[in-house]
Amino acid sequence: MNSAIAMGLVSIAFALMLGAQTGGFPEVAQRLPVLLIWIVVAMAALMIVEETLKRRATRRRAAAGTSIEDDEPPPPPINWLVLCTFSAAIVAYVALIPVVGYVITTPVFITGALLASRTVSPSKAVLVGVGATVFVWVVFVWALSLPVPILPFLK
Repeated sequence: MNSAIAMGLVSIAFALMLGAQTGGFPEVAQRLPVLLIWIVVAMAALMIVEETLKRRATRRRAAAGTSIEDDEPPPPPINWLVLCTFSAAIVAYVALIPVVGYVITTPVFITGALLASRTVSPSKAVLVGVGATVFVWVVFVWALSLPVPILPFLK
């Protein structure tokens, strides 16, 4: 099985699992997660269809005897150190939110990831970290009234 098809199927399964987790949310709070779940499922289904159509076209060209040339170069190899480090950071982020709180953990995680990737300047990394934290707080805490641990160590 191609990795694109496998990733599409895993994405659909993950989205449906998250959908099952939203059952306990108030009806108003379910709207955004359900919308996002449907978007993920639709995009994953389109990814599977695209890969299937590519395979079919490749088989037709091979059967017709025309040369088969890849339109895209092969993807670069996986950088396992970066993948494992980022995965460990995600696990640490999820584990620290109930202890340290969302207000501290989220900007530190986002800023640290941007600084580690060296894609933006340090000042922009801090700005993005704080901006994303404020945006998510406005959507999930203020607008949807979800019980997010803001600063649990102060209780």
